[in-house]
Amino acid sequence: MARRPDRPLPSARRGADGPPVATVTGAGGVVFDPGNRVLLLQHASGHWVFPKGHVEQGETQLQAALREVAEEAGVTATCAKPQRTWTTYYRNPHGVQRLITWYRCETDHPVVNVTEDAFRGGEFCPPAEALERLTHRTDRDLLRRILNESERGP
Repeated sequence: MARRPDRPLPSARRGADGPPVATVTGAGGVVFDPGNRVLLLQHASGHWVFPKGHVEQGETQLQAALREVAEEAGVTATCAKPQRTWTTYYRNPHGVQRLITWYRCETDHPVVNVTEDAFRGGEFCPPAEALERLTHRTDRDLLRRILNESERGP
Protein backbone atom coordinates (compact mmCIF):
# COMPACT_ATOMS: atom_id res chain seq x y z
CA MET A 1 0.00 0.00 0.00
CA ALA A 2 1.43 3.37 -1.02
CA ARG A 3 1.85 6.11 1.54
CA ARG A 4 -0.30 9.16 0.95
CA PRO A 5 1.96 12.13 0.14
CA ASP A 6 0.10 14.38 2.58
CA ARG A 7 0.96 12.13 5.54
CA PRO A 8 4.38 12.32 7.18
CA LEU A 9 6.53 9.27 7.62
CA PRO A 10 6.01 7.61 11.03
CA SER A 11 9.41 8.76 12.29
CA ALA A 12 8.50 12.39 11.50
CA ARG A 13 5.08 12.51 13.17
CA ARG A 14 4.66 15.13 15.83
CA GLY A 15 3.96 14.60 19.50
CA ALA A 16 1.12 16.19 21.43
CA ASP A 17 3.16 19.33 22.11
CA GLY A 18 4.50 19.72 18.57
CA PRO A 19 8.08 18.46 18.27
CA PRO A 20 8.77 15.34 16.22
CA VAL A 21 8.49 12.13 18.21
CA ALA A 22 10.98 9.35 17.55
CA THR A 23 9.63 5.93 16.70
CA VAL A 24 10.93 3.06 18.82
CA THR A 25 11.31 -0.17 16.88
CA GLY A 26 10.70 -3.58 18.34
CA ALA A 27 10.07 -7.17 17.42
CA GLY A 28 7.66 -9.87 18.49
CA GLY A 29 6.54 -13.40 17.87
CA VAL A 30 3.13 -14.85 17.15
CA VAL A 31 3.86 -18.38 18.35
CA PHE A 32 1.90 -21.48 17.33
CA ASP A 33 2.15 -24.93 18.90
CA PRO A 34 1.77 -28.25 17.00
CA GLY A 35 -2.01 -28.11 17.61
CA ASN A 36 -2.18 -24.68 15.92
CA ARG A 37 -2.90 -22.97 19.24
CA VAL A 38 -1.45 -19.47 19.64
CA LEU A 39 0.53 -18.08 22.57
CA LEU A 40 -1.01 -15.18 24.49
CA LEU A 41 0.33 -13.38 27.54
CA GLN A 42 -1.79 -11.55 30.08
CA HIS A 43 -0.14 -8.28 31.05
CA ALA A 44 -0.24 -7.22 34.70
CA SER A 45 -2.81 -4.59 33.65
CA GLY A 46 -5.09 -7.40 32.41
CA HIS A 47 -4.48 -6.88 28.68
CA TRP A 48 -3.92 -9.97 26.51
CA VAL A 49 -1.00 -9.53 24.10
CA PHE A 50 1.68 -11.30 22.06
CA PRO A 51 5.27 -11.31 23.36
CA LYS A 52 7.33 -8.42 22.00
CA GLY A 53 10.00 -5.96 23.00
CA HIS A 54 12.99 -3.80 22.09
CA VAL A 55 15.72 -4.83 19.70
CA GLU A 56 19.01 -4.76 21.58
CA GLN A 57 22.22 -3.42 20.06
CA GLY A 58 23.86 -5.97 17.76
CA GLU A 59 20.70 -8.06 17.55
CA THR A 60 18.59 -8.75 14.47
CA GLN A 61 14.84 -8.27 14.60
CA LEU A 62 14.36 -12.05 14.42
CA GLN A 63 16.81 -12.63 17.27
CA ALA A 64 14.95 -10.02 19.32
CA ALA A 65 11.57 -11.63 18.62
CA LEU A 66 12.77 -15.09 19.67
CA ARG A 67 14.52 -13.66 22.74
CA GLU A 68 11.38 -11.79 23.82
CA VAL A 69 9.28 -14.96 23.46
CA ALA A 70 11.79 -16.82 25.65
CA GLU A 71 12.12 -14.04 28.23
CA GLU A 72 8.45 -13.15 28.55
CA ALA A 73 6.84 -16.58 28.15
CA GLY A 74 9.62 -19.06 28.89
CA VAL A 75 8.94 -20.64 25.49
CA THR A 76 11.67 -21.67 23.05
CA ALA A 77 10.48 -20.92 19.53
CA THR A 78 11.80 -21.07 15.98
CA CYS A 79 10.80 -19.28 12.79
CA ALA A 80 10.52 -21.36 9.60
CA LYS A 81 10.10 -18.33 7.30
CA PRO A 82 12.17 -15.48 8.75
CA GLN A 83 11.92 -13.54 5.50
CA ARG A 84 8.13 -13.20 5.99
CA THR A 85 7.23 -10.45 8.45
CA TRP A 86 4.28 -8.27 9.39
CA THR A 87 4.39 -4.84 10.99
CA THR A 88 2.19 -2.91 13.37
CA TYR A 89 2.44 0.74 14.30
CA TYR A 90 0.87 2.34 17.36
CA ARG A 91 1.39 4.80 20.20
CA ASN A 92 1.63 3.16 23.62
CA PRO A 93 -0.05 4.55 26.77
CA HIS A 94 3.13 6.51 27.58
CA GLY A 95 2.92 8.36 24.26
CA VAL A 96 5.82 6.47 22.67
CA GLN A 97 5.35 5.55 19.02
CA ARG A 98 6.20 1.88 18.38
CA LEU A 99 6.91 0.12 15.10
CA ILE A 100 6.92 -3.64 15.69
CA THR A 101 8.14 -6.28 13.25
CA TRP A 102 6.33 -9.58 13.80
CA TYR A 103 7.33 -13.14 12.96
CA ARG A 104 5.19 -16.25 12.81
CA CYS A 105 6.97 -18.67 15.13
CA GLU A 106 6.55 -22.28 16.13
CA THR A 107 7.31 -24.30 19.24
CA ASP A 108 7.27 -28.02 19.98
CA HIS A 109 7.13 -27.32 23.73
CA PRO A 110 3.98 -25.29 24.49
CA VAL A 111 4.57 -24.88 28.21
CA VAL A 112 4.33 -21.27 29.35
CA ASN A 113 6.53 -20.19 32.26
CA VAL A 114 6.05 -16.47 32.90
CA THR A 115 8.63 -15.11 35.34
CA GLU A 116 8.47 -11.37 34.59
CA ASP A 117 6.41 -9.20 36.93
CA ALA A 118 4.98 -7.38 33.90
CA PHE A 119 2.75 -10.40 33.21
CA ARG A 120 0.12 -12.30 35.20
CA GLY A 121 0.49 -15.42 33.08
CA GLY A 122 0.02 -16.84 29.65
CA GLU A 123 -1.28 -19.78 27.69
CA PHE A 124 -1.74 -21.32 24.28
CA CYS A 125 -5.32 -21.15 23.02
CA PRO A 126 -7.20 -21.81 19.76
CA PRO A 127 -7.06 -18.91 17.28
CA ALA A 128 -10.78 -18.13 17.63
CA GLU A 129 -10.37 -17.80 21.39
CA ALA A 130 -7.22 -15.70 20.92
CA LEU A 131 -9.18 -13.30 18.70
CA GLU A 132 -11.73 -12.93 21.51
CA ARG A 133 -9.10 -12.38 24.21
CA LEU A 134 -6.64 -10.06 22.47
CA THR A 135 -7.16 -6.59 23.89
CA HIS A 136 -5.83 -4.45 21.06
CA ARG A 137 -7.36 -4.23 17.59
CA THR A 138 -3.90 -4.13 16.01
CA ASP A 139 -3.10 -7.52 17.57
CA ARG A 140 -6.41 -9.02 16.43
CA ASP A 141 -5.85 -7.70 12.90
CA LEU A 142 -2.30 -9.10 12.92
CA LEU A 143 -3.51 -12.56 13.94
CA ARG A 144 -6.21 -12.50 11.25
CA ARG A 145 -3.62 -11.57 8.60
CA ILE A 146 -1.31 -14.40 9.69
CA LEU A 147 -4.16 -16.93 9.79
CA ASN A 148 -5.49 -15.85 6.38
CA GLU A 149 -2.05 -16.17 4.83
CA SER A 150 -1.55 -19.59 6.45
CA GLU A 151 -4.84 -20.83 4.98
CA ARG A 152 -3.75 -19.77 1.49
CA GLY A 153 -0.47 -21.66 1.79
CA PRO A 154 3.05 -20.68 0.70
